[in-house]
Amino acid sequence: MSYIRKTLFSSLVKKFVMAVTGLVLVSFLLMHMLGNLQTLEGGPHAINAYANFLQTLPWEFLWGFRAVIALCIVLHLLMGYLLVLENRKARPQGYSVKRYIKASWAARTMIYTGSIVVLFALLHILHFTMLYLDPVSKTLEWVADSGMYEGKTIHDVYAMMIYGFNIDWVAILYIVAMLAIAIHLTHAFSSMFQTLGLRNEKWRNILSYVGILYAVVIFFGFSINPIAVLVSKYTPLEIFPVKAVCEQIEAKKCEGKDIFVDYAAIEAACSKSCEKNNNSH
Repeated sequence: MSYIRKTLFSSLVKKFVMAVTGLVLVSFLLMHMLGNLQTLEGGPHAINAYANFLQTLPWEFLWGFRAVIALCIVLHLLMGYLLVLENRKARPQGYSVKRYIKASWAARTMIYTGSIVVLFALLHILHFTMLYLDPVSKTLEWVADSGMYEGKTIHDVYAMMIYGFNIDWVAILYIVAMLAIAIHLTHAFSSMFQTLGLRNEKWRNILSYVGILYAVVIFFGFSINPIAVLVSKYTPLEIFPVKAVCEQIEAKKCEGKDIFVDYAAIEAACSKSCEKNNNSH
């Protein structure tokens, strides 16, 4: 029994659990990023249809998937903390002079960036998934005018994203959290393959570069939306109709009813403005 307990709680098992859960989370990040980028297809159609498809999946599949992701996050963080405590226990007095051999800054700060990522994940779920942090988000609705949901009233995720990132500190916090995830990934990606026995000396440098590239893609992929909202808000370059959407929401949020953003009016105003600018030139 003691042998089994010792085996189950060994460093090797902890690292293996971290690698497997890390692989699941890394894959989920890519899928989530690709879904978010549908905001760039122009207007609310693509992202709202995609979000409604996910929200209306059979509850067994939807909550089963969420449970797996939540379990992976908990286990990944827990194994990380246990390994840190184990390492500190192995050398309780520490060193008078610390020398890091072949250990990058990203590798030395894994536990800190990982903690930031988990805290951000909780905030993100409360804000954009469960809609607890901003009551206005719950009232944003959209009537699909084309596609498989034509005529159906569904949640306006497009407006929710714009309205949420219109708050400067939310957008900046999101970008900083993405930076923490990217730093975490630069080391985690390569070490994950090493733990699973899929990295050797031949592939070490290649996987390290792939990890850096993947981290950069994840950072910019997730940061595009908050950056685009801030650019649209503070510069003449209007990637998203931030001012028009937020003005409509602010005007209607005190009515205590569902809010439907009039995108047709926004498109008409934009077309008129573009035509006026073209004529002036």
